[in-house]
Amino acid sequence: MAHLESMRYRKQPGATAIYEDATVISGISTGSAGTTPTVDNANGLYGDAGPPNGAGVLYGYEKKDLDYSSQSAGAIGGVGDTSNSSDRYPRFNVSRSQWITLGLIVILAAYVRLWRLSNPANVVFDEVHFGKFAGKYLNGTYFFDVHPPLAKMMFAAAGKMAGYDGVFDFKSIGLDYVAAGVPYVGMRLMPALLGLAMVPITYVTLAALGHAGDACA
Repeated sequence: MAHLESMRYRKQPGATAIYEDATVISGISTGSAGTTPTVDNANGLYGDAGPPNGAGVLYGYEKKDLDYSSQSAGAIGGVGDTSNSSDRYPRFNVSRSQWITLGLIVILAAYVRLWRLSNPANVVFDEVHFGKFAGKYLNGTYFFDVHPPLAKMMFAAAGKMAGYDGVFDFKSIGLDYVAAGVPYVGMRLMPALLGLAMVPITYVTLAALGHAGDACA
C-alpha cells in the first residue's frame, strides 16, 4: 500500500538514493515540495538536482522525528483512513479449538507442577536461601543481599498468608518442616502457581501474534 508522508533520509547500507525532506509515495521520491532532488556529496544527501543515476527509488530510509498528527496527515492508511484497517491493526483472535487445546495443556501443566508438592517435607535447595530471607522480612531483621528483592518479598508474603511466623531459620538442607510446624506447602505453592501461569501466558501470546495452534502448543 502506498504511504505518503514527509520524511528525512539518511544513507543506509545498500541504499542507492538518499533524499532530504522528500515526499515519498511507495518508495518513489518527488523531492522537496515536488521538485527534482539535488545531490550533496559532502553530506551524502540529495536536494534539488536528483541522484547521480537519476533514479528516484529509495532502498533505505530513516523517518524524521515528527509528531503523530504530522506523520498521519495525508498518509494513506493513517488517521481517518479505514481502508484495510484489519491489516494494519489485526484483532486479537484465538479460535475455539485453540482455547480447548490450551485448557488441556494447562491441566497437564498443573499436574506436573502441583503433584506431590508436599514431598519432601524437608528443606530443599533453594529454600535454604529464600526461606531464610522471607523470615528476615517477616521479623524486620536487617540483611544485605546482592540480588533484587522482589522474589524474596513475594516469598515472605506467601509465608505470611500461609501462617509462617518467621521463626524457622532454614539453616540447612534436610531440616524437618513438619516437626517445626512450618506451612511449607503454602510457601511452595506461590512459585508453583507462577510457573503454571507461564503456560497460558505464553500460549495466548503466540496465538495473538497469529501463530498456528501447533506452534502455540
